[in-house]
Amino acid sequence: MTIHLRTWGDLACFTRPEMKVERVSYAVITPSAARGLLEAILYKPQFRWHIRRIAVKKPIRFLAFRRNEVKSRLSPRKPEPLLADDDRTQRNTLALRDVEYVIEASLHLTPLAGQPRRGPANDEDHGDDTLVKYLAMFQRRAEKGQCFAQPCFGCREFPAHFELADESAMCVPPGLNPDTDLGLMLYDVFNLDVAKDQPPGKVEKPAPRITFFPAKLKDGVVNVPAWAEVKKQLETKV
Repeated sequence: MTIHLRTWGDLACFTRPEMKVERVSYAVITPSAARGLLEAILYKPQFRWHIRRIAVKKPIRFLAFRRNEVKSRLSPRKPEPLLADDDRTQRNTLALRDVEYVIEASLHLTPLAGQPRRGPANDEDHGDDTLVKYLAMFQRRAEKGQCFAQPCFGCREFPAHFELADESAMCVPPGLNPDTDLGLMLYDVFNLDVAKDQPPGKVEKPAPRITFFPAKLKDGVVNVPAWAEVKKQLETKV
């Protein structure tokens, strides 16, 4: 049971983790960024998104520029004034320009599906926690352009537009981008498994665990392995 979502924007930056200061983007959207984009439209602890394929619908083009940024972060618990002039620094960014992707993803229920909630669940359909239920919720929200947070391409200042698509949108014109070995690409920064023994209504945030996979662009499409294959890097049971 899969969905297809077309998404596009003027700029994107999927920063390579080995770059500590300057932002240098991967050539293609990462699975974790694609998952975050889908979760901005619909997220529930009762299911997880699995990115299956990513179609690159525009030529891969980079754009270099420099931005003024601040080095500190504001605390949401104890916000204090931040003087930008005293905390400002300039950083280079190598971003992507004029991007368009079609994301093919599937839903997988977690052990929290069917468990009692803490308080009424007014923001979801009634009935059992099934893939059909959550798929219908996502399709309805995507058709109306609804989202819990504005989807973005790596940085909040790079908004991502979206619309529902079908499997035919995965076809890419030949010769748009050459077949390329993209090397090791970031898969995700979290352990995507959900513990079974969490108390009702409370979901613990997973600890950061970085995983990579060998990515290849072939016929304009990047195939993404299943989480069960990638999580062997975490030395957990498959």
